[in-house]
Amino acid sequence: MSNFTIKDKTVSTRVTSDIDKRAKANLAKQGLTISEYMRLSLVKAANNEVQLVNFLDSPEALKAKKEAKSGEVTNIGSLKDFKNWIDHLNAD
Repeated sequence: MSNFTIKDKTVSTRVTSDIDKRAKANLAKQGLTISEYMRLSLVKAANNEVQLVNFLDSPEALKAKKEAKSGEVTNIGSLKDFKNWIDHLNAD
């Protein structure tokens, strides 16, 4: 009896050309393709072998939370300034 498993599901995602290019180059150093890496990653996720990183609990984020709670913050602009900055980024 064969251990062959029929793979009947395709999973896709969209990334920038730069991310694709850099990922391919870095994975090639490990002897992997993007497809192989994604397959291995999904198997790990399915087997609950993935440890997610909570960026909100990083040392930098915890320091920022402490500074915000104690009022040790610097105002660098208004919400309107922020909206204008975001609009400028989206225009590029």
